[in-house]
Amino acid sequence: MKCARKGQAALEFMMTYGWAILVVLAAIGALSYFGILNPSRFTPDTCMGTSGVSCAGKPIVTNTSIWFTMVNGMGYTLTPVGHNYSAILSQANCSIPVYCPIGDTNCVAHGTNLSSIQDGGSAIVVISNCQFNYTSVVKGDIKIFYINPSSRLTENTIISVTGKTSQS
Repeated sequence: MKCARKGQAALEFMMTYGWAILVVLAAIGALSYFGILNPSRFTPDTCMGTSGVSCAGKPIVTNTSIWFTMVNGMGYTLTPVGHNYSAILSQANCSIPVYCPIGDTNCVAHGTNLSSIQDGGSAIVVISNCQFNYTSVVKGDIKIFYINPSSRLTENTIISVTGKTSQS
């Protein structure tokens, strides 16, 4: 009889904690289903450059393009080589970047493209015609090639972009 009481106590203990664990799992499942625990909600929009090139502000990422402001801190004028460019972005095929003057938000339509970016100056970089396959977070590196005026060699800098897509 004493053994049966221990078994009953153990069974009641497991049932009580089993139901509690089941309720917690159901609550987590409901929060996930309704998007409250979606990690993309907590992803910050960031833009960081390397090798003397930086970003001013946050990038703008739509379903078809990426816009960010690149600041030249290299100590000399950058001459971007537009046709020599690569982007490693999440599921993206994009066109060649366009370098626009600050304030010209229609530069892609006008075909305005800066031939150089002065030291301390900045330009809006627009990468368009992207296909992000309906992903909500775009993350990757953009390698931009430029000509070093001292050596006349083509060098590159990498700009890392993370952003949540908005409607284009």
